[in-house]
Order: sequence, then C-alpha cells, then structure tokens
Amino acid sequence: MKKLILSLTIVSLLIFPLGAAALTQSQQESLPAMSTEEVHGNVPAQTNAAQAMTPAVHALVLAMTENHLDYDPSDSEFLWTSLYYMLSLYGQMDERAEFTDDTMILPSEMVRDYAAALYPDVAQLPEIPAPISQRIAYFASDDSYHLARGDEALIQVTVDDTQTQDNGQVILSGRMTALEDGSTLYTFQSTLSPRDTMFGFIIDSLTISA
Repeated sequence: MKKLILSLTIVSLLIFPLGAAALTQSQQESLPAMSTEEVHGNVPAQTNAAQAMTPAVHALVLAMTENHLDYDPSDSEFLWTSLYYMLSLYGQMDERAEFTDDTMILPSEMVRDYAAALYPDVAQLPEIPAPISQRIAYFASDDSYHLARGDEALIQVTVDDTQTQDNGQVILSGRMTALEDGSTLYTFQSTLSPRDTMFGFIIDSLTISA
C-alpha cells in the first residue's frame, strides 16, 4: 500500500468547545485491518518517513507539552487528546472532512486511519473522556466525529535527523519552534516502525525535552 501524507503546513489551534448536545455521545471504535480496496483521502503518496509521520509526531508533542501529559497510549485522555490535535491540524486537508462555521465533521473511518499512525497497540478506541469531550464528540446518527474548530497559532515542527535501523525502525529527531522568532520550544525523538496503514508507519515511542 502506498504511504500517504498530508500537506506539511504546520499550524496549532486555539481550542473552542462544542455545543452541549455533543457532550453526551461517545463510541468505542475498532481499528480494522487495512485493505487495498479501502478508499482514503486525497493526500499525495510519499515514501519518506519524516514527511509521512510529521502530522502524528506534531500531535503527540502538542498533547504532551500543552496538556502536561506523559506519553501513554493506554491512557484514554492522552490517546484522544493527541488524536484530536492530529485531526484538527491535518484533517482539514482530507477530502472526507466536512465543515460548518465552528465544527469539522469526520467519518469514523477517517478517525481510525489517523489513530492507526499514533498507537501501535490500540485495538479499539476507548470512550472519549471528560477532559476532551468538549473538543470532540461522536454522533451515531451518521457514524461521524464532530471536532471544534479554532484559530491558528504560529508553531512549527521540524525533523532535523532521520536514522534507519537494521531492523527497519526509523528514529526521527527534531524540534518544535515558534515561527515569530524561530526559538526552539521543545526537542523530541520518536521511534517509528513500518506498518501497512494510511501513513506507512506507526509510532512506537516519543520523548520530549525543553
């Protein structure tokens, strides 16, 4: 399967809550095996690990630094917070997304595609926890997730070094910078493994430092 990426426009969002009607709805979602027949969004095919996985790395770094969360895919708050960031930042460039003035509407298949790049061992998505439920909610009526839209802020993620190991894993090292003055906010290192998913890789681990 081709490895697909989203445009590398790097933005961060200031979050606004969804309406109260969305807060009571959540769902457990399975992550099915991918097949060549499944239709993904209109993102260009690439083979470069750094390009393919910058959206996932960016989301994890934001989840950890802005919310003071440790890297822990088994924690539902961490899982949904980082998945929310990835969908908010890059889902708008996927042809499957729909929009209202303050909401992005994503089919559940698309949400599973993005989750598959973030978490190596997540067999199903847990219920959306309270701390993130004002940002994202599930609607069973059309099997979709609704995400609050926000304003853009000037933050960039840059991969400075890529190392491919003998076992096929890829180690990415880089930094998150403020576009206003170019200052480095955090540095990170992430380990990837090849996987037959929309993005071509899965994140095995990620560490950050100030």
